[in-house]
Amino acid sequence: MHDLHIHLGGAVPSSVLWEILCDNGLRTEYVDFTAFHNSLTARPDQVKSLDDFLGRYFRVTEEIQSSPSAASVSAYQVVAKAYRRAQVTALELRFNPQKRMRHGLHTMDAIIVAVMQGLERATLHYGVATGIILSLGRDLPLEANWQIIEAAIKWRSRGSLNGANGVVGIDMAGPESRSLELSKPWMNEVAAMMEKARQVGLKITYHVGESEGTGAEGMMSVVEAISPDRIGHGIELRRAEGKLKKKLTDALREKNICLELCPTVNIVTRVIEDYATVANFVRHLADEKIPYCINTDNPYLIHTNLKREHEVIAAELGADAGSLIALSTQHASEHRFLKFS
Repeated sequence: MHDLHIHLGGAVPSSVLWEILCDNGLRTEYVDFTAFHNSLTARPDQVKSLDDFLGRYFRVTEEIQSSPSAASVSAYQVVAKAYRRAQVTALELRFNPQKRMRHGLHTMDAIIVAVMQGLERATLHYGVATGIILSLGRDLPLEANWQIIEAAIKWRSRGSLNGANGVVGIDMAGPESRSLELSKPWMNEVAAMMEKARQVGLKITYHVGESEGTGAEGMMSVVEAISPDRIGHGIELRRAEGKLKKKLTDALREKNICLELCPTVNIVTRVIEDYATVANFVRHLADEKIPYCINTDNPYLIHTNLKREHEVIAAELGADAGSLIALSTQHASEHRFLKFS
């Protein structure tokens, strides 16, 4: 099983984060582990929106992971837990290094190398092939995003060890509510960043169409300006109508862009109502011959794992489950950025 869409900030057990917090003597509002654990459990009845989810939980986890030692331990635990709980054999871990520098106390290079080292240890221990995707941020200045691009180029495929691939790709993530993908000047700048990364062999994925903030129109903008290898979520394609629906559907198929589906987190962030919505979307993608794969996104914030994500969608697919889940697994293998040694 391959997990191609999983965030460092949402994939580390609260117990591990608590130990890092205590060992580093960080000051927080949490008086004990129980309070801390409860605060890092995202529940649909408490989360108001995607922006609320990102702001409420990720700021906490990113701050705790903001040191080389914490980043290394966190990366290791993501892979170890994914293997032990769901027998994941390949994992592409994404994170934003700018948000883990503790306000300039640490360098971006130190954070990236630390994550590499954590993944190398996990690969040696569990045999899981790993790669790093560095995430840009919609909520960051363009200059800061250019710095992440330069770091990705510097560390691409470095530190490769028995299946640990180093930096293999670039992502864009963050709140969608500002609809930046509909701003031509902003998109032109981001497209230039992505093209510079692509020219040196890095692959491109892009969070878009995760909510109505960008929607199908934002997806079309990204496909036209950047032509990414994969799209994070893209669930808003289901709302597209008329000419836009046909244009976007045709473009995704013709460009062979894989949609990274993350069912449970879309329910938690109130993007969709239930798993049946994802199952129907999977059927539509298969009918339209658009590649897709099922992933976890933030398994420990939402208490899931890759095996469970497959199972809940399979239950909704019924008689179609075998062929459509197998197709997801095939697409994940075909569209992964990392290589096996």
